[in-house]
Amino acid sequence: MALSPYDPCPCGSGKKLKFCCQSISDEMDRAIRLMDGNQPRVALQQLEALARKHPTNTWIGTTRALILIELGEPTGARDILKSLLEHQPEHEFAIVLMATAMFQAEGLDGAKKAIHKAFQRAARKFPSMVAGLAGTMAMVLAQRHRTMAAREHLALALRLSPEERRQELFVQLLEFDGDNGVPYPLRGSHALPIISIGTEEQQKEIKKAQKYAAVGCWNTAADLFHTQTRTITDSAELWHSVGLCRAWDGDEVQAAEALHRAAQLYTDFPASVECETLAQLFDRFNTTDLIDICTYEAKVESVGRLLTLLDEQPRFLRFDVPKQTEGEAPPPVAAFQILDRPQINGPDFSQLSLDAIPKFQAHISVYDADQEAGEPASLYLTGDRGVDLEEARSLLESAAAGCISWRTDKTQPEVTGAVPAEAQPLRWTWSLPKNLPITRTRDLRNQQWKRIFSETWPSASLKALGGKSPTEAANDPRHRVALAAAIYVLDGHCQQQNHNLDLAAYLAKFGVESLPALEVDESTQLNQLSVMQMHRLPIEKLSDPQLVSVVNRALLTRHEGFLYKALKVAFTRPACEEHMDLQRCLRAMVELCAGDGRRDEALQYVEIARGKPSQDVSQFEYQWNWDMTELALRLEDPSDPALKPLLDRFVHYYSPKVPQMRGYIEQMLSTYGVPSPWESISIVTSASASVTSAVWSPNAPAPAASPSKLWLPGE
Repeated sequence: MALSPYDPCPCGSGKKLKFCCQSISDEMDRAIRLMDGNQPRVALQQLEALARKHPTNTWIGTTRALILIELGEPTGARDILKSLLEHQPEHEFAIVLMATAMFQAEGLDGAKKAIHKAFQRAARKFPSMVAGLAGTMAMVLAQRHRTMAAREHLALALRLSPEERRQELFVQLLEFDGDNGVPYPLRGSHALPIISIGTEEQQKEIKKAQKYAAVGCWNTAADLFHTQTRTITDSAELWHSVGLCRAWDGDEVQAAEALHRAAQLYTDFPASVECETLAQLFDRFNTTDLIDICTYEAKVESVGRLLTLLDEQPRFLRFDVPKQTEGEAPPPVAAFQILDRPQINGPDFSQLSLDAIPKFQAHISVYDADQEAGEPASLYLTGDRGVDLEEARSLLESAAAGCISWRTDKTQPEVTGAVPAEAQPLRWTWSLPKNLPITRTRDLRNQQWKRIFSETWPSASLKALGGKSPTEAANDPRHRVALAAAIYVLDGHCQQQNHNLDLAAYLAKFGVESLPALEVDESTQLNQLSVMQMHRLPIEKLSDPQLVSVVNRALLTRHEGFLYKALKVAFTRPACEEHMDLQRCLRAMVELCAGDGRRDEALQYVEIARGKPSQDVSQFEYQWNWDMTELALRLEDPSDPALKPLLDRFVHYYSPKVPQMRGYIEQMLSTYGVPSPWESISIVTSASASVTSAVWSPNAPAPAASPSKLWLPGE
């Protein structure tokens, strides 16, 4: 639709069209209609002719640049916008387009200055476009594993996005906070500290830095904060601010340096420990003290013959590979783990010990030939650089003699990853028998963790402790903060491995006091607390609304010890239950108790759940779900006297209604060596007789012969 002469001029001058670009409005209207009609090249030709007559007109220039960006030609758009901005450096639309063009043309690092200019100058007038830049930056930073930076850019995008985009971005933000692959101290929000010292002029500069931080210009903010540290040399809050802004900008190396400094200056023990914890995590992720993960590549003469040879080797353990999904590269045709000794076979595992469990030395992937690319069949051998990998390579050469030949046209081995050397003592790669009872598996895992906590970690040399071990540092008050932070780093690792460290007891083991509880009242903004601060909340003293809020966040961040504590208190308050997702909370409590080996307590919560039916599902579905949960728990101890009556319920109550579930239940039972209860009865129904050999899943369709309209689990 043509513009009215009294509409604001699209060139951005602030004048009415009649008093600005009226002379070119007809030609611009034709070009825009060509764009809308999917003829961008023709529109571009007309605009280029028009630009020769009006080389500095921003309406023409920004329209040309926008078309070029949409056509995937950002370099041309950048050059046009550069010329425009020389004449009108404050033009908001040109600024945000320039940032977009440079981002596409030069990548994040080359475009960062232009992007920050767009954040600062164009966010108010073009919030949606700036939000798009911030969201794209978040994706790039996430790919670089700069988690805090990615989250903060995503939060910025959320603040600036139109309503229709916010729900999607909010879900992405929740995914960041719930990512168990990231140590919990790095997840969630981190607020800049309050800085109340300094002269009036210094406070003016500090507030300027805070304003830059508020609009996403974290590099500029960090520079301004850092400048003030030259005159205010002993401010922990300033260094803390520098560290957070560097982290949000993606510079974790400088962030760690600043946070170490803040930790040294803080007199507030909890604040110093949290800064030091973040710094140690950044150090670990950015260290040069690494163990390389290396890959050898070989050509395969015959895949079938190779697999036959490898299957015959007692130390080569074959395992299932995922099926190919649409749009992804073909998976390997076979994969093996090379063990340091043959796999242990049951059924008697009573003599199985930590030192007798086979461990992985290397991983093998075998791929078929790629006829289209002209690539032969290939094999990849991957493992940590060192003795184990070389031993695995020799074993493979011997087992596959004449069937493989190492690639000589590539550097062997190729470094394909790395692991921080300090993290190595916390890694273990077991190969447990498939039919090992879950209780035995849990017992062995607990033994391994106990060994790590009592022997391995206390004696390990840590850079954060000046090369001392935690045991040595425990006797030196100078390492009090660093040692406490190292234990929190360890706790973060444990949570990533789904193991709950008794944090208070472990701190006490090294003579370090637990962080004190936060003081809270009704005005405390709980959503602004970091995860470490949230864990210091006095749960029992929180109001019901506060506790519900904390439970919801704890369900997301999933620190097992804290979540258990919060749920335990919440379940004692009926008013809280009314506002919580009760079924999710009960399910989480059962999982927490079961995972920690407290089976009886888990069963108690199953019974509690049965008495609190959900209005969202049918009674049949609800009871079925919790009976399945109870069955999984009871099967951990096949001698449990309550197992038989529960199985009778599946045979006599569920089986006639949902006959196709029999195969699924029998498969569960066989894993634990429990005989099928159906074998002791004479018959079921004709429908069930036709499906008893099938493996049932909750999404399986009802048998065609069955006229029943009853609910099927999963529907």
